Amino acid sequence: MKILGISELDNDAGACAFGDGRVLAAANEERFSRIKQHAGFPFRAVEWICESTGLQPKDFDGIAIAKPRAEDEIRLVHSALSDYDWASENHSSRTEKFLTRAAFRFHRLPKHRRSVIRLNRELETWLQENGLDEQCLYRVDHHRAHALSAFASSGIDPALVVTCDGQGGGVTGTVWVGRGRELARMDTVSLPHSMGNFYAAATKALGFRPNRHEGKVTGLAAYAQAEEDVLEEVRRLCWYEDGSYKAPCIYGAYPRICRLLKRIGKESFASAFQKVLEEVVTKWVGHHLGNTGFKKVALAGGVFANVKLNQRIAEIDGVEEIFVFPGMADGGLGHGAALGWDMDCGQGEWIPGLNHVFWGSEPNENECRKLLEEARWNFDKPEDLASQVAERLAEGKTVAVCRGPMEFGPRALGHRSILYQATDPSVNDWLNKRLMRTEFMPFAPITRKQDIPSCYPNLSSPAAARFMTVTVDCSKQVTESCPAVVHVDGTARPQVVDQVSEPFLHEVLSHYAGLTGLPCLINTSFNLHEEPIVCTPGDALRAASVAHLDYLVLGPFLASVPTPGKHSP
Repeated sequence: MKILGISELDNDAGACAFGDGRVLAAANEERFSRIKQHAGFPFRAVEWICESTGLQPKDFDGIAIAKPRAEDEIRLVHSALSDYDWASENHSSRTEKFLTRAAFRFHRLPKHRRSVIRLNRELETWLQENGLDEQCLYRVDHHRAHALSAFASSGIDPALVVTCDGQGGGVTGTVWVGRGRELARMDTVSLPHSMGNFYAAATKALGFRPNRHEGKVTGLAAYAQAEEDVLEEVRRLCWYEDGSYKAPCIYGAYPRICRLLKRIGKESFASAFQKVLEEVVTKWVGHHLGNTGFKKVALAGGVFANVKLNQRIAEIDGVEEIFVFPGMADGGLGHGAALGWDMDCGQGEWIPGLNHVFWGSEPNENECRKLLEEARWNFDKPEDLASQVAERLAEGKTVAVCRGPMEFGPRALGHRSILYQATDPSVNDWLNKRLMRTEFMPFAPITRKQDIPSCYPNLSSPAAARFMTVTVDCSKQVTESCPAVVHVDGTARPQVVDQVSEPFLHEVLSHYAGLTGLPCLINTSFNLHEEPIVCTPGDALRAASVAHLDYLVLGPFLASVPTPGKHSP
């Protein structure tokens, strides 16, 4: 059975082809359009998937989408808000309640309606262009798609499956029990309560872009410890109650949020929102763990892009393992939609667990050679590419990598990455400047699986660490020898690689360890500020040149970038 899964279209649209129990190809539209978190139908991604699989849209046994019909989506969001008893809320003032309801009625809901209508028109265009109609689409609930991705990919059975985001179809969070090939919903949280909107409000107040720059808030939060009186004020915005979370008046309380920021400063403000997010979500997850007796958790939804939160969930008493779907936000919903069709309409062929997410396009050797020759870059094709890369890294050079199938999801996992030694803590400043970024969290380390005990002795969820979805406490060895990847609170967000799933990177690390005695390298995404991660060889040449990097691995070739910069601020 061959299934084409399409994500929700309003945030980081993407698609996934599924067949014979596994992913055949998957990519997000932003990589092809070069528009960050592309909103709209993923025309280019679907076209590439069809080319990659040799299938046309009509050839798929099923086409699934994680999006309701337009009229149903509008109704679901309206219903969630109209069903809430605003008079029952005692944490907010009358003014904040009034402003929240006004914000929904006169801004959020009309904006949502316009977006839904526009996006469905794009969907209709694609259907018409391919001789298809509405009847061929199988609709999979937004949060069920998230849950299916997390459960199927985790390889955990049974599992408590939790989703949490801004909203999808009026729902902001769900809890499921996953057993065998079945998911049973236990809990649903709907608008106006939203942990995603709660954290997005802090992101906006700090001057960052909501639903994109939340990671900057997470990084900033580590630089302070919010005072208890500040935490109590933020707890009036969002709190745990009776097995669920509440955050009803975020929009109406925004003026109060801004006043709080002005009074206490950015670091304490970010710390307070991060702390309350962790408190509320861990209590919510812990409540359902207690009810079920489960010890393993699978997570998906944009809120679980927060790696510090994921660490706190892993630290809940009794939890043995967590897994976060690598495409945890809406960009991964095409994967869940395909699984939904397979479960409901197919034969339930999906194979549990996830070895990798290298499901995207791959550089062609002839194209790489041609581009390098046209650009007049010095390059060769080493017999032992990994050892050559390790030697350059040991010399203190920056090495960008564009080789192999592109990663799926928001994390660069070594196929579209920039590598550098982890010994220089100032790299977070000067390399980010070259890439035109403004980041507060240090770069992530890449480490071999066999080095986990000496580098991250408390890591309980190696499967999550394979995809850079959780922070973990670092050992003294890493803190002292690789300070560039350790945050101020002593944690890091590692990518752990093994020889089977990622032989090239494992070999680079092994050679590098032999040369330097060090267990980690920096791995940061290969992209310029506000641009998607590079996709094509042309993207890679441009980004490496603009950022003045030293070397570029392009397919099988190692090229010297013509205008290297200095390794200093």
